[in-house]
Amino acid sequence: MQTLAANATIDSEIAADTVTDILKTISIPPCPAVVVALIDEARRPAVDFHKITRLISGDLGLAASMMKTANSPFFALRNKVQTVQQATTVLGLKNIINIVNGLALRQALSPKGVSMERFWERSNFHAMVSARLARRVPGIDRDDAYTFGLFHDCGIPILMQRFHDYKETLALAGRSPRPVWEIENERHGTDHVTVGAMLARNWQLPPLIAHAVRLHHNLETLGDASTDTPPEVRALTAIALLADHIIARFLDVPDEAEWMGHGAAALNYLGFDEEEFEDLSVEINEALGEVRADRR
Repeated sequence: MQTLAANATIDSEIAADTVTDILKTISIPPCPAVVVALIDEARRPAVDFHKITRLISGDLGLAASMMKTANSPFFALRNKVQTVQQATTVLGLKNIINIVNGLALRQALSPKGVSMERFWERSNFHAMVSARLARRVPGIDRDDAYTFGLFHDCGIPILMQRFHDYKETLALAGRSPRPVWEIENERHGTDHVTVGAMLARNWQLPPLIAHAVRLHHNLETLGDASTDTPPEVRALTAIALLADHIIARFLDVPDEAEWMGHGAAALNYLGFDEEEFEDLSVEINEALGEVRADRR
């Protein structure tokens, strides 16, 4: 989907945000070994699923997550899987890498002494909801939407480790009509979308994902026909906003200012009418309830 030109755009945008200074004070976690091994295997002309199963089976937490995901309501299997091999068959290669990325992300980015359970639960929900919404959006691969949903806010825990008052910044941004990245830059000299895009590239995610992570708060592009932002990135931006709204309703928390300002534009960009979106929201909320129940 993404072109080399788009990749160059990401490079120039990140360079403009003084990457060198950012890297002096913020550590971008390396891509974990198991992720590297799986990505290497996935790129081979003939993928060895027996090797993939062995890699997964060698990590108890990873194996358990594969089984739980394959048996979750989002796959709606008639017969539950009983082995890692069955789970890998059901999930497919892209979903396997997504799950591995999710676990690795959590392990790499959980600050010591800080509870991040709500953040990780919401990230997982966002990935699931984004994938479900992508089914209704032509030209957007649901696996790409899942990966984007998982990584879109991955810069937040990195900045939380770096800045002791970053939670205050998030609270301030949630109440403000101004873009979150603008407030972050005022207070910290960087923002979670820049850092998140850097991590996405460092973890060898597709350029489309890194680009969407970088721009997912640039919501004004949804109503700007003259923008040079790729349509796939704009679609993922709209999906992210709709996912945030659905999850806020599910968790019974207020919508952030972005939904109030740009929700209608996001629905319009994706071609959803209000009734269709309401029906879809109810369906997704039911599935999220089942997922939460399964995890308790």
